[in-house]
Amino acid sequence: MKKNIILADCDESELSEFRDSLIYDGKVFVVESTISNWERTGKLSELKRYLTYFRVALSAFLKRGNYQVIVGWQQFYALIFCFYCSLFHVKKKNIVIAFNFTYKEKKGRLSKAYKWFMKMCVNPKYLDGLHVPSANYADCFSEEFGFPRDRILVAPFGINDCYSEFKQLKRPTEYENKEYVFAIGRSNRDFDFLIRAWNKMEFPLVIASDTYKKDKCENRFIEIHHDITEKESHRWIEHCKCMVIPIENPEICSGDTVLLTSMACGKIVVVTSPSTLGEMYVTDGVNGYLLPKNCEIFLKGMKKIISEDSEVVKENARNCYLNSYSRKSLGNNLQLFFEKIKAEKTK
Repeated sequence: MKKNIILADCDESELSEFRDSLIYDGKVFVVESTISNWERTGKLSELKRYLTYFRVALSAFLKRGNYQVIVGWQQFYALIFCFYCSLFHVKKKNIVIAFNFTYKEKKGRLSKAYKWFMKMCVNPKYLDGLHVPSANYADCFSEEFGFPRDRILVAPFGINDCYSEFKQLKRPTEYENKEYVFAIGRSNRDFDFLIRAWNKMEFPLVIASDTYKKDKCENRFIEIHHDITEKESHRWIEHCKCMVIPIENPEICSGDTVLLTSMACGKIVVVTSPSTLGEMYVTDGVNGYLLPKNCEIFLKGMKKIISEDSEVVKENARNCYLNSYSRKSLGNNLQLFFEKIKAEKTK
């Protein structure tokens, strides 16, 4: 009997609620996980990650006759599977969904090659659906790549509830007796803007990123860390005054996990606007704050947010997570998408 699988890059236990929400053709899903989301320490770790993407996808491709539905929780496991299908022009055997999809155009000599590669990956003949957390992004991608808009599932991302775990974590040693604002992330972050906007701010800001190149800045209230691991970041999130997510390209979907983790912990979150995060998750002044990328306005807004420290916004953030952004909710949205796919195939 053919299996329904979820190709993941995280611990299987992280997807239990998501997996249990899914069923297709009367069959449940099995998680097949290969870790590839390790810390990025340089070009060698990047190369290892890319090789893992291609290796996992190739393994699934060679065994494609064993599968009915393939969900790429790690989007590139599903996308590169479809790339192999397109490259070798094989007969379609599987329903394939790429999850939490995002495409960022490469610059320089690789730009044309990468776009060709992505067009092979999102070939509608083999890729049945994409999940993105932004309607605007879905429209833009569909137009640029010619991928059918009705095959794009627009739904919020979802995470496991970390509230109880995080509440047990101790404050970072260097901030046992003082407050700080925290900003963390790898992709699509505009930390340069954040540093410029913080220039006249006399409140500690901690930036954590293992890909941001800057080491120091003139403002003594700003610290930049390149060595805070994902696990270590949990206590920084839990004990911060508020989270800031400065977005570089407002049309690219990114920052969902950091945002939802913060909301699940009942933290105040500030997101630069416009962005897909503002579009899908944040209602300004209700469950978080949206501030424009204007240094003067941003600085004024941050000072007000820090001083008010609204308990109502914190409670609303936590409640919004519980009601709409859990892994179970995410699975339920995908299940509805499956029903749509199945209905179309029986026409």
